[in-house]
Amino acid sequence: MPATVFDVPEDRAGSAWLAREGHARQGELLVALLSRYNHDVRTPLNTIMSWTHLLQQGAVDGSRSRHVADVLARNAREQALMLDEFVDDVRAVLGVLKIEPVGLRIEDLVERAVKCTAPLAAPHRVSFRVQSRHDLAGIDGDEQRLQRLVHRLLLAVTHRAPEGAAIDVSSRLDAASAALRIEGPAAAGDWSDAALLELQISSFIAALNDVELAIDGAPGRAAVELRWRARA
Repeated sequence: MPATVFDVPEDRAGSAWLAREGHARQGELLVALLSRYNHDVRTPLNTIMSWTHLLQQGAVDGSRSRHVADVLARNAREQALMLDEFVDDVRAVLGVLKIEPVGLRIEDLVERAVKCTAPLAAPHRVSFRVQSRHDLAGIDGDEQRLQRLVHRLLLAVTHRAPEGAAIDVSSRLDAASAALRIEGPAAAGDWSDAALLELQISSFIAALNDVELAIDGAPGRAAVELRWRARA
């Protein structure tokens, strides 16, 4: 059995948990989040500013206008998604993220998350081997937040994988609970500080959706697992 990464609060309330842990920890997480997003958001922003400057200088001819428009639109979408995720993460740390649970199926979450993650893993020749269980009972959760959660966990395992690795994504049914496991080979070294921040924030998102986040610390392997009670 994987070991729990971060203790999930019994009352599933991020704000109550942080109150017990102390305001210092809350501040530490928020500062780390600000630092990360301050860095990440500059990539699409710099691209937008560079192309805008070229357009203002008249340095782009008409034949390239469609390409420039596509680049600007893509980077604007990336920036908007980053800002949405940042707001969600801050609200999760503060325990005020509003969850809107609906009936879901694990295989649907996996399919969409893998489709979103695969292009980011392709340059490193990292692939995903999905083993879906279509007989799993339904689950309840916030669809958008859980899909983002699966996506960021796929990325966390992908970032530790060596070139050309295959990552297994599997689901299972165990008594009255369902689980989703993401596992692959890990290059030398442990989880980076950035990855640990991702896992910490992911634990808040998971807890607010009444899901347990766990990690397997086996040498040479990187594995995370989501477990939640199956819906009848």
